[in-house]
Amino acid sequence: MAVDTAERVISHIQADFADGRDSQYLKGIGLRVQDRLGKNELTMTDLLADTGYSNGSNYDFLEQWKVTGWIPVFGKYKPEIEGFPYNKERDEYSCPMDRPLPFKGFSTNKDGTVLKNYWAAPRDCKACPMKLRCAPKKKCKSITRTIYDEPYLKAYARQHSERGWQMKRLRQSTVEPVFGSLTQFYGLRKIGVLGKAGAHKVMLMAAIAFNLKKYLKKGGRKPSIGILRTIIDVLQGYLTAFYRQIQPRAVLIKTM
Repeated sequence: MAVDTAERVISHIQADFADGRDSQYLKGIGLRVQDRLGKNELTMTDLLADTGYSNGSNYDFLEQWKVTGWIPVFGKYKPEIEGFPYNKERDEYSCPMDRPLPFKGFSTNKDGTVLKNYWAAPRDCKACPMKLRCAPKKKCKSITRTIYDEPYLKAYARQHSERGWQMKRLRQSTVEPVFGSLTQFYGLRKIGVLGKAGAHKVMLMAAIAFNLKKYLKKGGRKPSIGILRTIIDVLQGYLTAFYRQIQPRAVLIKTM
């Protein structure tokens, strides 16, 4: 779900399977929201999301899109490797004994993430007195970094800035209350239909009801009869399709 930070209205909502990571849906949601805003001559300048959407390709995508991403970096990410300073111009690391670890090539892990690999010369590590502590089970010391290390560093710096803390509070006060309202008052505590398409319809109707109520509270003009009839027709069509899917079920009656 995407929520506008200015008016707290739902700008996008969708249902999807729970076997995927949140981060894989950010690009699709962002593009749909931007397209919707563009049709109304509006532009997205900032995007706020929680840590579940932290991903190097997402950071890079937002930079190319010229949108500032306020997405906290995963706790496992380390902006620096202690004792191994990085030389950006030469694209290599140095060990505590001042031996180089140059870039050696790319590799891909199981989830398709592309990585950059650095390692020292085996002859340097073999004669090094720190080998047992630095690389006890390897021929030489190696370092692996993501190809999106630079976007990660920028996101990390934004996250720990004063503006980053402000954005975190803004996100928590914007999207969390909307999620709470949908589950408490708009029937999304439990989806009572089967299938992704059915769940999407339920979520969409809840979002429409939420936005209409928000619009009326702001003093908006009441919907015309034509709009109300359209909404009723959509609801009736949805309910008809839903009830057609219901199969007869056995009912167990227990006598005390």
